[in-house]
Amino acid sequence: MGISPRSEFRNRFELAAYRLARATVGRGGPGLIEPVGTLLGGLFHRLARNRRKIILFNLGLAYPDLTPEERKRLALQVAQHFGRTLFGILRLQRMTPEELVRLVSVEGREHLDAVAESGRSAFILSAHLGAWEVAALYVGLTLPSGLGIVHRPLDNPLLEAELESFRRQFGNRTLGKNAALRSILSEIKARRSIGILVDQKTRPRDGGLNVPFFGHPARTHTILARLVLKTRTPVIPTFAYADPGGRYTLSFGAPVPVAPDDDVTSLTARYTAVTEAAIRRRPEQWLWYHDRWRELRLES
Repeated sequence: MGISPRSEFRNRFELAAYRLARATVGRGGPGLIEPVGTLLGGLFHRLARNRRKIILFNLGLAYPDLTPEERKRLALQVAQHFGRTLFGILRLQRMTPEELVRLVSVEGREHLDAVAESGRSAFILSAHLGAWEVAALYVGLTLPSGLGIVHRPLDNPLLEAELESFRRQFGNRTLGKNAALRSILSEIKARRSIGILVDQKTRPRDGGLNVPFFGHPARTHTILARLVLKTRTPVIPTFAYADPGGRYTLSFGAPVPVAPDDDVTSLTARYTAVTEAAIRRRPEQWLWYHDRWRELRLES
């Protein structure tokens, strides 16, 4: 079925707006990008009433000890962060590998190096936290064969083509979610590492399991656990946090342990716990707008 005229217009309008922003704001440094992103993120938060309700509900579940005013302040900080992140991506597209590396401070690099030196591949476990695109680009530069990135394509195919070009600019590979399992197994067999985000809600038709996340059950995809049990590939937690002045801190964790009696449920819960700990480090930098506990929200 073809795209309706209205949908085609919307797709082209979004592409034009994206390219205009890249050509203007994307040319600027942190002195331009950070205040513009902060302003527009705050504006979105004010206007997007439904998303504001979701984020406040999520923060109420995750941080029940915060006062309503504290949660409102944190929600605004989240919006401002993602405004800066959006424009930061435009800036990244104009960088050379050398320029990107100079902006990143690294913690725990020895964990990734140990896996790379062994000749094995790894799963790079991450989340929609901080500057996850920076994490993928930097790790891809670090590994001889780059990084395969599992992602869900955007609804707008024109913007998706732009984003794919950006993600591949330093030698990474994109693996569409619809063909993810077959593609991932091929990558692992070839000893190439895979980046996978594990923090989003799984749709009912995609299966998944309810595991604890900030003290509440959250339906979570099991693909990473299933792949680890099948291939015994190490999992390296990797999170890039945004710092002031357009800089980043990239944190590598030790490989997540796998016990002899682990199953899909226990591993999925463990990966979710690792992700939660990373979010708690900088909660204003996680995508709280995602409707992670939709069922609980609708019941409330």
